[in-house]
Amino acid sequence: MTIIGIDLGTTNSAVAYLKNGKPEIITNSEGQRTTPSVFQISLDNEIIIGNSAKMASPGLPHLTIMEVKRLMGSEETVMAGNEVYRPEEVSAHILRYLKKCAEDFLGQPVTEAVITVPAYFSDSQRKATQKAGELAGLKAERIINEPTAAAIAYGMENIDKDMNILVYDLGGGTFDVSVVEIFDGVVEVKASAGDNHLGGVDFDNALADWIIDNYKKQEGIDLYSIGTAHEINQRRARIKLEAENIKKNLSVQKTASINLPFIAIHNNAPISINTSITREEFEDLIRDMILKTMNEVDKALTDAKLSVSNVDEVLLVGGSTRIPMIQQLVEQKFNKKAKKDLNPDEAVALGAAIQGGIKSGEIDSSQGIMVIDVCPYTLGTEIVKSIGGQNVPGFFDPIIPRNSSIPITERKVYYTANDYQTGVNVNVFQGDNPYIDQNIFLGDFILDGIPAAPKGEEAIEVKFSYDINGILEVEATIVSTGKKASTVIKSQAGVMSDEELNLAKDRIEKEWDQSDLYNEVKSVITRGERMLSETTGMEQEKLFSLLQNIKIALSKNDRELVKKYEEELTDLLIELV
Repeated sequence: MTIIGIDLGTTNSAVAYLKNGKPEIITNSEGQRTTPSVFQISLDNEIIIGNSAKMASPGLPHLTIMEVKRLMGSEETVMAGNEVYRPEEVSAHILRYLKKCAEDFLGQPVTEAVITVPAYFSDSQRKATQKAGELAGLKAERIINEPTAAAIAYGMENIDKDMNILVYDLGGGTFDVSVVEIFDGVVEVKASAGDNHLGGVDFDNALADWIIDNYKKQEGIDLYSIGTAHEINQRRARIKLEAENIKKNLSVQKTASINLPFIAIHNNAPISINTSITREEFEDLIRDMILKTMNEVDKALTDAKLSVSNVDEVLLVGGSTRIPMIQQLVEQKFNKKAKKDLNPDEAVALGAAIQGGIKSGEIDSSQGIMVIDVCPYTLGTEIVKSIGGQNVPGFFDPIIPRNSSIPITERKVYYTANDYQTGVNVNVFQGDNPYIDQNIFLGDFILDGIPAAPKGEEAIEVKFSYDINGILEVEATIVSTGKKASTVIKSQAGVMSDEELNLAKDRIEKEWDQSDLYNEVKSVITRGERMLSETTGMEQEKLFSLLQNIKIALSKNDRELVKKYEEELTDLLIELV
């Protein structure tokens, strides 16, 4: 059974598989090698994923969900129409679409995938990604870091070399950098750093804001303050889409035209935007953000104990690395040309497919490539310190240092802070600040049953285990009795409970059944709608009524009724022709 590799991106996703031991991209149902990570409910209640949804988004912003990856692992929800979705559910729809594309391409069922995530994704974000895979009908035990996947893809082609490479991965929504050593068929990550809220969408937003501000300066009109809320949302989506196109154009030309005809109505007159922006002006908008990535590069090099001169190759990954300014800054820093052997949009998915081959045994790790990754952030627990004779909580004590090779298990022993203390709350955090309120809370659990004794006499061993999928397990043990607490933090905020997961599975199945049902009758509906303009009188009324009936039946997912109206509609169309 083929294990596919999926790059589940903020703006675009890709899927790959192994063909004769080499990774290959799987094209989607539209023949494209990447798929926009866009979810939409059409006016006919059809679930639409990908480019069609993206292109229709300016007209249907209220029915479209984009950039949901940034919400993974959070408690935030998103809306499409009147439906409320968890981020995992939207991601599951995207994954399910990619799964179906792979099955159609391969001609066989696909049940397992290696899914990539940003290196700096937290434990809850990784768990949320696994839940999304499960909702999509995919076993997703293996979760790997995106820059690691890109390094695997590069290492596969350079397996006999001995070198240090730096993977600079700037995608649509996240930035990662990893320092990787390749030697004797081993791909070993030495250090990773990154920013989960920095990517191409931020450049698009900066450019969209520039368009609005520039028009306001020239014409004195704020385009986000005129019209209804729905019209403003449509306008915002249209400008955002134009901004993305302008960004891409400025990667290949020095000046880009901005043409947005009939963008609004003001004083009963149509408004259009006709202007231009230079590459230099665009670079000024994003310069500070790009320089932030260089700070992360320095951090990764320091953690890897390497200097710029120790890096043999720099690999650019992610669509945003096509921006000339980024290439120039990276190449200036390392004083060498960046490698562009791999398509920046596809490298991560290709590496994930190789990892799938290693997992399935199709690639023999003893004879081929072996991967050693790291935990990219520090993990630890809250401790109490005695200050001036008073117990003061809120301090962070690291247990697993950032950039430790994984899998890893580390233990620390703590002692009771109060006389006759019988329980302790184990709070788990991610970060590097000495104070917990400056770090990311991951979860907690209670260990009770501690024998009552003077403070400092009872010992508690806390064990952190971080596995190859980047999933953290925590265990606490009373040393004197051996009693243990729950070994896994399952109740994290932002991660679906088992009950929520089952309910979401039912809903996704229903929505996909409905979508499949629509596809079965889509052609006859399209023909009927086309024929409406060619009919009059009673014929037009009858045709309109049948079209309404079939759409209502579709909204109820009533297959029997849909098929009944399909037959009636087909018969009527034959008569009309």
